[in-house]
Formats: sequence, structure tokens, C-alpha cells
Amino acid sequence: MGNTVVSIQDGGFVLNGRPTYAGRSWKGHRVEGLLFNSRMANAIADDENAATRGAWAYADGDWDAERNTAEFIAALPAYRAHGLLAVCINVQGGSPQGYSWHQPWQIGGFTPEGTLKPAWAVRLAKVIEACDRHGMAVILGLFYGKQSGTLKDEAAVKAAVTNTVDWLIGKSATNVLIEIG
Repeated sequence: MGNTVVSIQDGGFVLNGRPTYAGRSWKGHRVEGLLFNSRMANAIADDENAATRGAWAYADGDWDAERNTAEFIAALPAYRAHGLLAVCINVQGGSPQGYSWHQPWQIGGFTPEGTLKPAWAVRLAKVIEACDRHGMAVILGLFYGKQSGTLKDEAAVKAAVTNTVDWLIGKSATNVLIEIG
């Protein structure tokens, strides 16, 4: 990794030392330095609840987290060709049915102690590497409302942050911004 470096300079986003959307504006509004992105929270998600897993089945077969990630990665060139410079994904996914109160699925990528689950780490690495190849940034959310309760305590939340940051550093992931919400 390391082909794409995201940073902030002079109040704007920069990719590989160049302002995003350099020189562009829209209806008199400055676009340079913005980071247009799309929320794709469940790009690495897997539902570990057997009772709800079937809700995400494909028309041609069972739900498959690896397929989900592969199809997401396959779409990145089209997103990039249309000007998208970043995608937002989340280690704890997002509600696949919108903002429903009842969320019985289990899509958290951390163990109760705050360790990144190995299968999730593999999928996350694939997404980060693919975005890196395409000159795109990843905005990586670590926590998602209803799934945050899967972490056993405050120490686990802190461990999740530390473990994820250490993992990203170990991968030399220079195209990642972290969202802690």
C-alpha cells in the first residue's frame, strides 16, 4: 500500500500532495479541497446471526460476505471514473434496513474485547488496498450505534481504537481517515 496518501492542508483535503478537485467550483461554490464520498458502511459486513442472515440472500444464492466485498471492490473503478474520491465503510457496519429501532443482526467486526475479527480484517485490507490502487481514500468508521453494545466495556472500546490504528499502521495504510463516533 502507500500509493495514495490522504491528508489535510490549508483546510482542504489533499490526495498525493494535490488538492482534491483542483480548480473546480460549482455554481460559484468552491469544490477544491472537498472530499466527495459515498457511505458504503456494509462493504465488509457479515451477519453472524443465523436467524437474520437469510434476509441478505442474493437472488442466486445465500448471503456471502466475501462476495459482498468482491462486488464492492469491482465497482470502485466506475465510482472513481465518475469523480468519487472516497468511500465510507464501518467496522461495525450500518443498519442494513435503515434506522430501525430493532436491529437483531450481528454485524460487528470487533470481538467483545475490542480485537478486530480476522475475517473482517482480511476484507478490510482488500478494500483499503483496492482503494489505494484506484487513488481513493477510505473513511473508516469504527463504531455504529446499535452494534457498539457488543463491546463489553470502555476498555474494549479503547482497545478497538488502538488495535485498529495499530493494524492500519502495520499495513502502511496511508489512504485512510478514521471516524470515531
